[in-house]
Amino acid sequence: MRHTIVAPSCCVAAILIALACSEPPRPKAPAAPPAAMEVQPDAPTTAIDTTPAPLDTTLGRCGAALRPPSEGQREVIAALRAAYGLEGTLETHTPFDTISREEVLAHYRTGFGEEMAQELTNYSWWPASRQLRSTDPALAVPDSVGVVELKGDRAVVAWIAPTSFRRQWNAPRCLVDRMVLMDGRWIIQGREP
Repeated sequence: MRHTIVAPSCCVAAILIALACSEPPRPKAPAAPPAAMEVQPDAPTTAIDTTPAPLDTTLGRCGAALRPPSEGQREVIAALRAAYGLEGTLETHTPFDTISREEVLAHYRTGFGEEMAQELTNYSWWPASRQLRSTDPALAVPDSVGVVELKGDRAVVAWIAPTSFRRQWNAPRCLVDRMVLMDGRWIIQGREP
């Protein structure tokens, strides 16, 4: 019986010696974290809006308003500003003053062609009372104006509408007017699309 006990003891001793002499198993490489678990950088990220600007903010032909005008262009620009200020000079009348339609039309004709002057007169004048209407202003004097083209007695003028005017009338940022020289005075003949 001695042999039966020795044999299992020898096997156990041989296994222990083999384990003691062999190299330990190599550690496994850590698994890569899933995409949702990626480590965020320590530096703060910037919140820059990279969406393209709306089309309304592009200057287009109104880029002319950013260039310094020549001497001839200054006269055209001054005439455009004066025309767009005509509505404000009508407001010097009190609501109780009577004024004829012809007077209002003649006033607008100093800066606008016949068709535009008629439209402005229809907007400003109240026929029932023969007085000026108390309404929102239809005109705004632009700050930024530039001449796109000036050829003899014709001009194309671009201007950037004031923000309050754009909001009130849902107008585009850039407006372009055709002007003509009539009897030595520049007048606004019409608006280009």
